[in-house]
Amino acid sequence: MKPYARIRTQPFGYRDIDTTAYREHIIQEISQIDHEWILWSGTLSFSHKSAQHSIPIPPHIPDRIACICMNGAPLYWRKTWLLAALTRWDNRLPAAKFLPYDLLPADPSLTMHLDPTQNPPYQKDLEYILPILSATRMRGKTASSKGALSPEIPPQPVISILMSIHNMKDTLGWSIRSVLAQSSDKWELLIGDDGSEDDSLEEACAYLDSRIRVLSQSRNRGKAIMMNRLLFEAKGRYILELDGDDWLAPDAIELLSDALDQNPDGRMATGRYGCWERTRQFGPLWRRNVDSGHLYSSWSASLNRTTQHGHPLVPRMYRKSSLIAIGGWWNREDRLGRIFEDIDVTARLLKHSSPVQVDAVLYHRVLYGSSTSQRNRSLFEAWCQQTGKS
Repeated sequence: MKPYARIRTQPFGYRDIDTTAYREHIIQEISQIDHEWILWSGTLSFSHKSAQHSIPIPPHIPDRIACICMNGAPLYWRKTWLLAALTRWDNRLPAAKFLPYDLLPADPSLTMHLDPTQNPPYQKDLEYILPILSATRMRGKTASSKGALSPEIPPQPVISILMSIHNMKDTLGWSIRSVLAQSSDKWELLIGDDGSEDDSLEEACAYLDSRIRVLSQSRNRGKAIMMNRLLFEAKGRYILELDGDDWLAPDAIELLSDALDQNPDGRMATGRYGCWERTRQFGPLWRRNVDSGHLYSSWSASLNRTTQHGHPLVPRMYRKSSLIAIGGWWNREDRLGRIFEDIDVTARLLKHSSPVQVDAVLYHRVLYGSSTSQRNRSLFEAWCQQTGKS
């Protein structure tokens, strides 16, 4: 008889409901197992069953150990510890496949690491996801957790993170979690729900953190109008844009704000971003590293020649005073007023200057075919002509 049992339920999807269903299936499966140890790694670490079976469980395991890892990935779990952790778990993930990683013990003495036998798979997924998981694991920040809103009044924020959302309930939680994982605490997060027809507003209000403020309007009027409303409410001297289906690297606001501090004439800071593709089954999949600074010259030229599709600078941290001086975003509700608004505001802001550049991946942008920006890429030339940028 083997000293362990293997979990057979596989993760699927990126929605919160997908992860919740996956967790419930795992709990049901574990409850019917009578072994002390369970082999459960999901699909990120060991995609082939033969690879799983070729890694034997150690013969002598100290009683304190709750999880055994290979290449930093969870593999074997002590049943009683895992069942309790799954029951308590209530976080947000970019996809269900990351659930085992979010359950890793916060105390390193509870984890045993086996000698690596292969190169870690999904290296970029782990490199850019795990720091957020570890920084925010089991924080109990959602409304379903016991406790009240944090009574501490935060100090004057240096950075106001502005997020306009419309029907983003499936990805919003992970975006907010990336803000909670920031290495600097000198921020406020302003979320504007632009007439969502799903549970986006409920998700935005679920976080018991006094640094998060939520505004809403009953009618969808477009991102630009909501961003101007959030700008009016912002208290920070720097403004950072974050879309509700993207996320920030843990040091994003610290490095971008430092760059503007060191360049007092700079109106905007940018850096590198990770480009991901959303898939229904596996969630975001890593595609490439993009240098916005390198793209700046070709991006500016495209506004003059209209020979290329517009490409926004990502990330975008603005000096608030400079943003206000140009009147903020393009305040229009027609079709062309609802697209390329970020290219427009950036072009006006940087008309006589260049962005301050940070050589680090600070933002993670998720592309998918049904998004507004992707559906309307063919309208870039018409937009340039109407706005006088051709």
